[in-house]
Amino acid sequence: MTKRLSLVGLADRLTLRQQTAAMAGLLCIVVVAVSAAGAAWLARRDAVREANLELVALARTMSDRLDQNMFERYREIKNLAEMEPLRGLWQDNPARVRAVLMQLQAGLSDYAWLGLAEPSGNVRAATRGMLEGVSVAQRPWFISGLAGPAVEDVHDAKLLDSLLRKSPDDAPFRFVDVAMPVFGPTGAKIGVLGAHLSWNWAGTLRDNVLRNHDPALASELWVLGSDGTVLLGPKDAKRFGVAEVAGARHGVSFVDRSDDQPMLTALVATKGLDDYPGLGWVVAARRPVDVALAPANRLTAVIALLGLIVAAIGTALAWFLAGTVTRPLRTLCRSVDLIGRDPNAAGIRRQHGSRDILQLSAALRSLLRRLGIAEKGARDAAATIRDVQVQAEKQAREAEEKTRRLGSDLHTLQILADTDPLTGLLNRRAFLPFAEDAMNYYKRYRRNLGVLMFDIDHFKRINDTFGHAAGDEVIRAVSKIIAGQIRTTDKVARFGGEEFVVLLRETDAQGAENLANRIREAIGATVVTQGLSQIELTISVGAAIVCEQDRDIEDVIERADKALYAAKSSGRNRVVLAEAERAAAPADS
Repeated sequence: MTKRLSLVGLADRLTLRQQTAAMAGLLCIVVVAVSAAGAAWLARRDAVREANLELVALARTMSDRLDQNMFERYREIKNLAEMEPLRGLWQDNPARVRAVLMQLQAGLSDYAWLGLAEPSGNVRAATRGMLEGVSVAQRPWFISGLAGPAVEDVHDAKLLDSLLRKSPDDAPFRFVDVAMPVFGPTGAKIGVLGAHLSWNWAGTLRDNVLRNHDPALASELWVLGSDGTVLLGPKDAKRFGVAEVAGARHGVSFVDRSDDQPMLTALVATKGLDDYPGLGWVVAARRPVDVALAPANRLTAVIALLGLIVAAIGTALAWFLAGTVTRPLRTLCRSVDLIGRDPNAAGIRRQHGSRDILQLSAALRSLLRRLGIAEKGARDAAATIRDVQVQAEKQAREAEEKTRRLGSDLHTLQILADTDPLTGLLNRRAFLPFAEDAMNYYKRYRRNLGVLMFDIDHFKRINDTFGHAAGDEVIRAVSKIIAGQIRTTDKVARFGGEEFVVLLRETDAQGAENLANRIREAIGATVVTQGLSQIELTISVGAAIVCEQDRDIEDVIERADKALYAAKSSGRNRVVLAEAERAAAPADS
């Protein structure tokens, strides 16, 4: 409750313009925040999708290169083993066999060791003479090679490790083995041709693939075994699960959160090539999530900055527009505040700007009429009556014989109090009793009555151009014309400023409209002379005939006032009849 009261107190301290600008700014900020959040989500989603596609493509490139390289080594050893001119060589002097193997090794440094083993498992000849005479009968590559063409997965060197390492501090050798059965001229199996490929070639291949990739993306390439073991990658790399590796057959991407830094990861399996069956390797392409999302984060920051600028501009624009929209309301407040403070403030002008302002202005004008405080003449009359009462009391004390004269004076002063001093017409205070009596007569006997509201067109312009003396002369001329056109049973009054009202008894809509047009035409034919100036006049008229829905005479006057406003708004110098919503356009307009 206290919080609600504090909010109400804050709202009471702020102007409508300030509240409108604040709400517009808040709305802009909310819209910008929602838009930035949506854009950030879309940008991050697209960035992750694009990064995943890039990583899958990168992994597939590495996978294809691995298959291609292994296929070439597989075919080289197979072609060498099946080459017809070499069938007689394999059983020849081991030195000649060694020379052929050394020549092949010199052509490709990836071959760490090439050797020919007899069916018994003893190495007959090998590059650099390593392991010659040593039995390899228990080695997997020899066992598989005796049965047919074979490829063995990555493994640590056993017999060759101590022969190949130059220093005990060097990393242990790791091999990929290719083995082929060798046949003699008669077709008999005479041994197995084995090749140990140094696994270092895979690292060189990875570096070549990454060399064409943007280093700022911090991409990594790993090679996994079929069981998820990391064959090429960091020593402390985690082992991938079987399910993840199985999904790599068709290419799979996901976010790996097992490390301290989340990594986008794509897995693509090797498939072998032609008659090379493949070893089930899986290539893992990885990239930090933060790196992948960096463009999206920059875009989000730009959108947020632009949004704040738009919010600031929107708030400033709302401040300006709110000032324009609320200006009629501020003017109306000042006019109402002057009532009762400024003796010259007898009423308020109709304000425009919106339908709400127009309705509020009309309601206040009607209220002032009902209260009787909008008529300056009423205040003057009240003051005059008080003066008369004082004078009467003084005269009564002075002499009894002056009683008759005093009565006459009182009657004269009553007339003065009930009439407008400028035109001699009834004022509002005196007019309303006649109007109320006619309304009561209508309610009792259903005898028609109507109200005409007159307003001199462009009267302010006349005052500003020719002076207030000319304006007074115009008001007197118009009042004479109106009074001269109506019947003795009708009543005419000046309602203040340039407005006049006529009460018509025993009339209908057509009769009221005809009378209003006669008066309008008579005024349009009148020229008021002021000094050397001649002032042409026009007048707008609103007419209303009493109906069942009218609660009192004020409702009839209010409808006539609205019809007058319609006449003003539709071009002036015309008659608009309430209810029927039709205007009689002037013949000369």
